[in-house]
Amino acid sequence: MPSLATECQFGLRVRIMSYYRDATSNGTEKSCRRLPARNTKLYVVACLILAMVLAASSCTPGASGGDGKRNMTIGYQFGVSYAPLLVVKHEKWLERALPDVNVDWRNLNSGAAIRDGMVANEIHVGSGGIGPFLIGWASELEWKIVAALGYLEYGLMTTDTAIKSLRDFGPNHRIGVPGPDSIQAIVLRKAAQDQLGDAHALDRNLVSLSHPEAQQALVSGQLAAHFAAPPFTEQEEAEGARAIVRSFDVFGQHTGNSVFVRQGFHDENPELMQALVDAIDRAIKLIKQEPDRAAQILSDESDGQATPEQLVTQFDAEGLEFSPVPSGFARFAAFMKEIGLIDKAPAAWTDLVYDNLKSVDGS
Repeated sequence: MPSLATECQFGLRVRIMSYYRDATSNGTEKSCRRLPARNTKLYVVACLILAMVLAASSCTPGASGGDGKRNMTIGYQFGVSYAPLLVVKHEKWLERALPDVNVDWRNLNSGAAIRDGMVANEIHVGSGGIGPFLIGWASELEWKIVAALGYLEYGLMTTDTAIKSLRDFGPNHRIGVPGPDSIQAIVLRKAAQDQLGDAHALDRNLVSLSHPEAQQALVSGQLAAHFAAPPFTEQEEAEGARAIVRSFDVFGQHTGNSVFVRQGFHDENPELMQALVDAIDRAIKLIKQEPDRAAQILSDESDGQATPEQLVTQFDAEGLEFSPVPSGFARFAAFMKEIGLIDKAPAAWTDLVYDNLKSVDGS
């Protein structure tokens, strides 16, 4: 169970978010207040400040539990792009490699929530998209990447036949994204800059929804578009949607999600970090070399919500490739600095990673 510090921190974050989103549920209907234009940075900074205030009263990273063992809490999300971490979790590779460590897996619904948990010292190993990671890095959180999980292409999906490009969005056309600092929101701003001449042209169209919520809203006509990730892109295509923007076309091939650790925990626990990196590499190789076995593991991990056959198909989805090599971070950082979402960008992409990744062909 989350500690009181975590509960308070996340509660404060929700109260901030309520300024930006007012979602009410009535059966299958959901209404959302649009995210105010150009206030993304204010929102993110406010979240980080509140988390930092509470961090002082939270647990020390890696502190020992009542049984004398060290603790390592890993924040993760569900979805095919997190498959390497989910394989590691289900197979208990870390627990077996580190018998003197309590490994706690904590599922959260966004990279921003994981970032906030790490700021509060409630999560030691985080995973998530490029946007939340770079915002934390630029805010002096002193964390770096230990592994990427793979390349992942996102698509701006619409069922509206009248919408063929970003120029066709009117003021009442709502676009679902996971959050104002999500990789999808950043890709949309770059596409808006390229197509419309203003990175913030569609900021007032954005609404913050999880992928499942946004998928339902899109197919029911409540959203004009959803910036989706696999497998939602494929599922929405099956419902008649099509992509009018693809993230690889905007930024080139890029990482979807990565695994990152704060400097202090990393440096104090070299054997934990090596075990983590080895386990992720092993999982990626398993998915590539034995996809049927990996799919069965992930089906079991989901309690059968996804069949092995469905998962094998998702492994082969266009725009998805599992790889521990970080890609695209420098391009995203340069753009985020250009539009004021972060105050600094790395001099080189290697400034964002630990030594185990500095020699790989990343970007």
